Parts: sequence; C-alpha cells; structure tokens
Amino acid sequence: MPVKITIIGLGQIGASIGLALAAHKDKVFTTGHDKDYSVEQRAKKLGVVDETNHNLPSSVENADLVILALPLNEIRETFGHIAQDLRNDVVVVDTSPVKAEVVKWAQEFLPETAHYVGVVPSIGPAYLDMTVSGLDSAKADLFEKGIFLISAPSTT
Repeated sequence: MPVKITIIGLGQIGASIGLALAAHKDKVFTTGHDKDYSVEQRAKKLGVVDETNHNLPSSVENADLVILALPLNEIRETFGHIAQDLRNDVVVVDTSPVKAEVVKWAQEFLPETAHYVGVVPSIGPAYLDMTVSGLDSAKADLFEKGIFLISAPSTT
C-alpha cells in the first residue's frame, strides 16, 4: 500500500518535492493543496501530484505524511486549520527556514498523536543561480547534492 503524502504549497519547494516523489508512484500517492486553485490544477497537469484537494482540512485526512511548503507567515494558521483532521501517527513536516517559532506553533496546535519534524532544504549547486520561483521553477532534482537541516523535537 503506498504512503499517502499531502503537499501543502505547490510553489518551487513543494512542487519540486512532488516531482521528485513522482518517480516513486509504486510507493507513494501524493495529494496537493495550494491556496491558488489554478496552481493546483497546473501542478496536477505537470505531474507534480496525483490528485488535488482544494479543501485544506480534507486534504490531510488520510495522509501519512503532510509537508508544509509555505511561507513562514502562513504556517501557524495552517496548523490551526488542519489539526483536527490529522490522523493518528501522522508526520507533519515544514520547510520554512525558521524553526523555534514553528516548533511552538506545532506544540500549540497539533494533536499529541501527530509527529512534527522541521526541515530546511537547500537548493543543490546546479540551481544556485536560478532567479525564477514558484511552480514554473520546480525541478525534480532541485535538492540534489544539497544539504537538509532536520530539526525534530525530542518528543518526535
């Protein structure tokens, strides 16, 4: 049975993660959500995700892993919107570069049955000179040879 992954935020980071995961269709099934409906639809056409769900709470209902690829100023509110609909033992990952505040928000909003992990991905050297952003700049290998910082609370 494939791992169910929901990606919230289908800009450069979220879409690149989705494109990388698309190479493993036999192991994962991805659902995408973006506040911009047209971005969701384009992401699906580009093969970034298997399906889209514009209803934020229901997009996470059956997910084993939820990835928040959002600007920092949207994370707290998003935690509040999805908290009640997360299944037991879900792993919630955020990709923002700020962790101390996000950890506080995760503790404030996420249920005890959810496991929070903070990740800071860095773009691989092949794309360091890229000046575009958003869905159009997504690459399956965007993070290749890049370094990921993982910040997990002791309770994870």
